[in-house]
Amino acid sequence: MRHVSLEIIEKRKNHILSAVIHHYIKTGKPVGSNVLIKECNISLSPAAVRKLMSNLEDDGYLTHPHTSAGRVPTDKGYRSYVNNLIKLQNFAVNEEERIRREYEQKYNEIETLLSETSRILSGLSRYTGFVMTPKAQCDQIKNIEFIQISKNELLVVLFTKSGLIKHKKIEACLTYEQMSSLRSFLNEKLRGVSVAQANKKIISEIRNFRQNEAKILEIAEKISDVFYNIQDDVYIDGVPNGITISGFKDFDLIKSFINFKEYKEKFIEIINKDFNDNGINVKIGSENMLSELKRLSVVTSVYNDGERAIGVLGIIGPKRMEYEKMMSIVSHVSESLNRFFRKVSS
Repeated sequence: MRHVSLEIIEKRKNHILSAVIHHYIKTGKPVGSNVLIKECNISLSPAAVRKLMSNLEDDGYLTHPHTSAGRVPTDKGYRSYVNNLIKLQNFAVNEEERIRREYEQKYNEIETLLSETSRILSGLSRYTGFVMTPKAQCDQIKNIEFIQISKNELLVVLFTKSGLIKHKKIEACLTYEQMSSLRSFLNEKLRGVSVAQANKKIISEIRNFRQNEAKILEIAEKISDVFYNIQDDVYIDGVPNGITISGFKDFDLIKSFINFKEYKEKFIEIINKDFNDNGINVKIGSENMLSELKRLSVVTSVYNDGERAIGVLGIIGPKRMEYEKMMSIVSHVSESLNRFFRKVSS
């Protein structure tokens, strides 16, 4: 009897697993040994294929629904498949051109760019695209402006290095001279400082500010609260996508998508855990910490300003997604966003 090495068996199992996942992604139907031999060019006997599929099921990579003879991938199977992707699929030329055209446009405010980016991700993937705003606490202050909008209301406008514009009203009344003096003082002391550091620094520095000190200190404390309370945000586009276009018909999943924005804060908290990861990050089904995403897959990547990571973007879709394509989309869009922020920061 011919002996087959363990190395060859493992290669065959990986080949069978990839073939099952590819076919299941295309059809959404359980995959049997005969289908693999006829349609996936598996050059093994039906008995050998059945044995390998049985081994994969015993190892937790495949399962079979009900009494069907066909198999479908488990979360562990998808994970093995993603981990073995050596390189991403090449982008179709028209998709690359589409991304390039989108980012050649000039945007007046960064919020518009991020909203458009989530739309691009959704449009290219046909699923749900999202982009986190640059992390406010890591962003650097570029300029601070004050506008007295009423007798007792002062508008604090914060411009950051990444291009974000944040504004908040506080209760305060300053003369033009006080406002001008405070503006000059804070810009001198805080320009280039991170938002996180500004919250502490503004109080320590303001004690050296001698013009009407008690009143100015009170206002400075209110301004420091503006920095402290700047929250991360996320732009989401294409919530209903995939429901009809990609055969995504599970009503529970649809409900999760529709109610998704109710979980925005929790989602931001979870996605921020990927903030320090390099490259493409893929979470499949039960690997997602948010219960509403446990039957879905999430593909993410950080984007940067040339010096450090400043935000996260990605795609949410069914576990039966084309992982190479989704990873490629996320990678290309991330690179386009990187180029934009490098220009803004230079």
